[in-house]
Amino acid sequence: MARRYGILMFLLLGCLLPAASAQEKPSGGVRGTLQAVCADPDGRQWAVTDAGEILRSPDGSAWTVFDFNANYAGYYPRMRFLAVAAGGGSVMVAGLDPEGRLAVYTSSRGTVWSERSLEYTESGERRVLDVTPVSLSYDPVRDSFFLCGTQGTLFEMPGCSHCNRLTRYPADTLYVRLQAGFRATLLGSGGFRLVVEP
Repeated sequence: MARRYGILMFLLLGCLLPAASAQEKPSGGVRGTLQAVCADPDGRQWAVTDAGEILRSPDGSAWTVFDFNANYAGYYPRMRFLAVAAGGGSVMVAGLDPEGRLAVYTSSRGTVWSERSLEYTESGERRVLDVTPVSLSYDPVRDSFFLCGTQGTLFEMPGCSHCNRLTRYPADTLYVRLQAGFRATLLGSGGFRLVVEP
């Protein structure tokens, strides 16, 4: 898994800017700094930048740049994307708006994006998640996306947007949730590591 992401990073760094320039941005290329990459089960590759760009490629050699901030100006706030994940026929991106608030968007093909509800219930009260995202991942066993972030946050987002679930772990920051069959490994700050059953 780590080797695959290393290869993806190499492909992105080596091919991303020229390929993106040759497609939708012939003069400017990618403006932002690459923040995260992933691949979906069909082999499509995705990446996000801190300038609100969402990049996709069917094979890692030709990239399409979708400028989220330009396309949704006046509708959604400007975004600084920090995380991306794909699976279950969807792709999800997460980042912060200019006020530092978390926002998450989903799409089935990467051309039309919808905001994902971040509401959850805690102690009988409805709340809205507001942390800094560090990573996103997709779990095919649970058919859910998971957001890891500050405050030891693990936020599960299943297909039902009213079924979000928040769990906090004893780490300042939860970095990543790694799927391994029917188990998952959580890694966080201060050497935090935990194997959990989905």
